[in-house]
Amino acid sequence: MNLFYTILVFSILTSTTVGAGLTILKTAVEVISFGLDVYSFFDSILGDDETQSTPAPIDYDRIINRISERIEMSSESIIFKIELQAYISELRDVALTVGQLLTEMENIIKAKSKDTREELQRRFRKNFERYEIEIYRVKSLLTFKIEVSEISSSLLSLIANEFECGMTSLEEFQNYYMTLVSDVVALALLNEKLSDNSLYNLTIVSWQTTIKSLFDDMEKQKEECKGNFFELITKDLIRINDPSDLFENNQNKYPYQETDVLYLGGSYCLWSLKAYEKLLNKSKDHTMTLVFINDEENVLSDTSELQKIVPKAKYENCLDDIGNILSHFDVLHKDLIFWLMYPQSQATKFKILLDQNSTASTITTESDSTKYTTVVYLRTQDLNTNSALTPSDFDVKLYEKVDAVDESSGLKAWKLGVIIVGSVAFVVSNVLIVVLWYNRKRSRLENGMRVIYIDDL
Repeated sequence: MNLFYTILVFSILTSTTVGAGLTILKTAVEVISFGLDVYSFFDSILGDDETQSTPAPIDYDRIINRISERIEMSSESIIFKIELQAYISELRDVALTVGQLLTEMENIIKAKSKDTREELQRRFRKNFERYEIEIYRVKSLLTFKIEVSEISSSLLSLIANEFECGMTSLEEFQNYYMTLVSDVVALALLNEKLSDNSLYNLTIVSWQTTIKSLFDDMEKQKEECKGNFFELITKDLIRINDPSDLFENNQNKYPYQETDVLYLGGSYCLWSLKAYEKLLNKSKDHTMTLVFINDEENVLSDTSELQKIVPKAKYENCLDDIGNILSHFDVLHKDLIFWLMYPQSQATKFKILLDQNSTASTITTESDSTKYTTVVYLRTQDLNTNSALTPSDFDVKLYEKVDAVDESSGLKAWKLGVIIVGSVAFVVSNVLIVVLWYNRKRSRLENGMRVIYIDDL
C-alpha cells in the first residue's frame, strides 16, 4: 500500500484483543460503565477502616485486567497521511497522557500499605489537575475546525475523507475515540472520589451530555457519507478491476447497503432494465463487471416459479424471448429488472459474488443437453400503475465466446491435417532437389566437362 495512503493500526478495535465486552461502544451508558466500575471499586477499598476493606479476589482481578487493557490501548498507534499528522498528534498526546494516569490508578490499587496508597492518591490528584485541560480536549477535539491545504474542516470530516467514507473504518475509529473518552470519564470519577468535596452527580450528568453530543456528531458524519454512496461506489467500480477485491471492498466500506458483484467473462444472454440506477457496470474487452444494489423494492422469487418460467427462454433466442418472459412475471405481479443466462461449461469465466442478503435468485436449467445458469432479479410491481414493461424498456446483450479447445486427449483433426500436409510437402521438395541435382550433373558431363562433387570422392 502506498506509504502516503491510509495506514491504520487498531489492534484495540478487535474483540480478539480486548474481549467481547469492548466491542464498538454505541451508547453513553457503555462509555460511562468503565468509570462507574472504577468509582465503585475505589468506594469499596477506601472505607473508614481500610485494613478490613480488601475486595474479593475476583473483583480485584477484574478491575486490574480492565485497567491493564485500557493502558495497552492508550499506546496503540494511529498513522495517517502526512498532512494529517499534525492534528492526529494531538489525539495521540491525549491518549499517552491518559495511559500515564491509568497507570497511576493501577498503582494505587496495587499498593501494599495505607501510607503508600495515600501518597499515590495525592500524586494522582496532582497530575490529574495538571493534565485535566489536555485530557478534557476529547470533548471538543473531534469537531474542532482545523485547516488542511487551505480548507477548514473538522478532524472528524478529515478522517472520514481519509477513509473515503469507509463505514467499517469510521466505526473502528469511533470505537477508538469513545474508548478514550471512557478512560477520561473513569479518571474524572476517580478524581472526584479522592477529592474532599465530590461532585460525582454533576460529573456524571456533564459527561452524559458530552458523550451524547459526540455520538450525534459521528452519526451525522456517517449519514453524510451514506448520502454520497452512489458517487463513492461508482469510483470504486472504476478503480478496482478484480471482482473479488471489489466485492470485499463493498462489504467493508458499505455494510449498511447490500451489494452484489457479477463478473461476466464468457458467453451470456443479458437483459437489464434501462437506466436502472441501482445497477452499475463497466465493460472491457468483451468482459463486464456489474454491481447490483439490492433494495427493499427487490424481491426473492419462489424457486418453483422460476423453474416454470426460465425454461421457456431458449439461450439461442436471447434477442427474441424477452417479451414472453416479461409477460409471465407480469402475471405474478413482479417486474423483471435483470436477467443473466450463461452456459455452465463456461462457469469458470464468471464470478457471481452475492451478499448474504442478496435478492438474486439463481437456478440451473437444461436445454438440448446443455446446462445453463440463470441469475434473476425481480421487484414488486407498483399496483397503482397500469404500465407494464416491454422489451423496449431493456438493454439486451448477447455475447458468444468460443469454448477453449481441450487438447489433453491428443491432437485435433485440423492440427493432424496440417502435419500430414506439411510432411508430404517436405518429401516432395526433397525429391525435386535430388532430380534437379542429377539432371545438372548429367548435363555437364555431356558437354565434356569433368566436375568433381564431394560425394564422388
